[in-house]
Amino acid sequence: MRVFAIGDLHLAGGSGKTMDKFGEHWRDHDRKIFENWERIGRDDDLLLLAGDISWAMHLEEATADLDRIGGLKGRKLMIKGNHDYWWASNAKLRKVLSPSIEILQASSIVIEGTAVAGTRGWLCPGDTFFQSDDLKIYNREVSRLRMALESLKTQSAEYDRLIVAMHYPPANDKGEQSGFMDLLDEYRVDACVYGHLHADAIRTGITGLRGNTTYHLVSADAVNFAPAEIKAVASSE
Repeated sequence: MRVFAIGDLHLAGGSGKTMDKFGEHWRDHDRKIFENWERIGRDDDLLLLAGDISWAMHLEEATADLDRIGGLKGRKLMIKGNHDYWWASNAKLRKVLSPSIEILQASSIVIEGTAVAGTRGWLCPGDTFFQSDDLKIYNREVSRLRMALESLKTQSAEYDRLIVAMHYPPANDKGEQSGFMDLLDEYRVDACVYGHLHADAIRTGITGLRGNTTYHLVSADAVNFAPAEIKAVASSE
């Protein structure tokens, strides 16, 4: 099983919003993403969707986008982004989602020897845009990531590689160590995928190997609208 990831699909969700106001490269971005996955994806692949799925405000408005995702090849894991206002309770989501889509929200899953733990994340202390009001949410999201990683202890399936999926970057825009990164180190996470960053902010995202973990920025424009393969190799003890 191959693992791929992309974030920030920003599908229209009935809103009529287009993304080309952010640059010509965003024109028809959804068509690019879906065509690229049709080209490179296989039915036995796993696709991680790192938040900001749809511009919809309510679940019923997001249904068409979710159905479109459900028709994609492979198995899909989806986490919530800061713009996913349509995101409802797990019970309501499961009623409308394709069986090929599963949600991660401070939780984890093991698929064919690959464990994935996921949560939304938040701005990290020291970030240019971090304010005092963000601290409470940041601490809560760090706790949710620990909850997701701890939930792996209840999984009956064994795994030989561990991936964390977030929407927000796990570090501030200076790349400094954070509570999220402390957890990735503590649990010896092999790879971390995240989105959220666009345009010039892409340059501030942490990427590559740091400690035990390889970091992947997979927002749609950062990966040129093609899901990126995550070749996480299990670390040796």
